[in-house]
Amino acid sequence: MKRNSEPRTAGDGSHKTPVYYENRLVTINGRLFTKNHEYLHQAEGILNALGHRGGAKLLVEGHGPTQWATVDPRGTPEFTAVTGTFLQFQIPLEAIDPFKYGESYEITGSGSSYPSLFHRGTVPAWPVVTVTGSGSYTLNINGLVSVTQPLVSGVAHTIDYRTGILRAGGSVVRGGFSTANFQPIKPGLAQTMWITGNANVTVRYNDTYI
Repeated sequence: MKRNSEPRTAGDGSHKTPVYYENRLVTINGRLFTKNHEYLHQAEGILNALGHRGGAKLLVEGHGPTQWATVDPRGTPEFTAVTGTFLQFQIPLEAIDPFKYGESYEITGSGSSYPSLFHRGTVPAWPVVTVTGSGSYTLNINGLVSVTQPLVSGVAHTIDYRTGILRAGGSVVRGGFSTANFQPIKPGLAQTMWITGNANVTVRYNDTYI
């Protein structure tokens, strides 16, 4: 966690500031046994190549809920040959995005049918919303987002709630909102959504952890 606070000069405590998180550092330690010395060197090459281009998906399962994060290399793997067929290794990784993700959800709604939004993570989840239909519309997910850029048949709108960027058919739209109260989906609570106008909505997000 990274957080700055400003002391109150004429009162108790400090001024409240937003909470943000540092990047996540991950170190994988392991032991490897091979049937001969040649395979040991082949294994070193394979371990060296893991995640070398970055953007690799690190998945952890079998220890509570399955979670994943996107990682980049943070240095060169270290190897210690204990015997000719026994290797100890350490792989340093870095997750620029500090959050871990789990189960994914795809919730659709239109007309008078709007299922609840919910996730089992520990911190708020930022959704990506896709809207189809025609004309202008107002979307509510814990806050109103009114879109003045009209929908056109066959051209979907995509709104990334984390960045507040609206795209129409994949192209960024500037000034397409009259109201833009982007709010995340809070963990552990069922939350409602609705949309006005001639529009259908699909909300995609993941269980999100820190």
